[in-house]
Amino acid sequence: MKKSHNSISFIIVNYKSAPELRRCLSHLINVPDAQKHEVIIINNDTKKLSLPFYGFRDQKCIELKKNIGYGAANNIGLSHATQPFVCFLNPDTHSFSKNFFMITDHIAEKMIVSPRIKNENLTAQRWSNGEKISLLSLIKNNFGLYKKTWEHDSPCTVHWVSGAALYSRTNFIKEIGGFDESFFLYFEDVDLCERVHHSGGTVHCIPKFSLIHTNGQSSKKTRKIQKRWYYKSQDLFFKKHFGILHVFALRIFRLFHTS
Repeated sequence: MKKSHNSISFIIVNYKSAPELRRCLSHLINVPDAQKHEVIIINNDTKKLSLPFYGFRDQKCIELKKNIGYGAANNIGLSHATQPFVCFLNPDTHSFSKNFFMITDHIAEKMIVSPRIKNENLTAQRWSNGEKISLLSLIKNNFGLYKKTWEHDSPCTVHWVSGAALYSRTNFIKEIGGFDESFFLYFEDVDLCERVHHSGGTVHCIPKFSLIHTNGQSSKKTRKIQKRWYYKSQDLFFKKHFGILHVFALRIFRLFHTS
């Protein structure tokens, strides 16, 4: 397939989010020049997806018939990407700004870029990007001593951005190995950004491009499962980048965590 200069491969992992995914695609196709981009959907669900063709340059759905994890599923999508730029996009994103695809003009070599991620009330979403994560930063966060980098109105350099909408050059993400599949859920985006820094690259947020990210309401049981996965991935991140002693210190910190 012939590549366009600024064409994007959108990779969307679905898990029990079919209605949100349909809304996402119907909003995305209405952004000007949407027809020049491709969409690759990785269905991490046991239930087969049924989707209409929305009119993108190419649209494919890869059925996995099981949940293999967010990072692993994204890597499968990455292996099918044919366009110069890639965007890992959550299915519960929508209401994209009309300039949404023009963000590629700002993506240099060895760079990850994110648009502004907003809540339904159009405020900037907390923790959609941030500073370097470490034990010290967690302690500072616990006392509210953090920079609200997500509220910047002008382009800013950050240490990590959320995987809800994460852009880069396709070849670069492939060169650094894509997502670490050891992370089943949570921290795979932070880990990817960390490895970008290790490669000499940079991470940026450009607020003039934007979308809305809807956080679903979880049941008490689901929240407990999510918390367990969060801590497991957080432990893995600290062990990988700081060593096992930091994991022990992290677990002690959690005993006194106040929020």
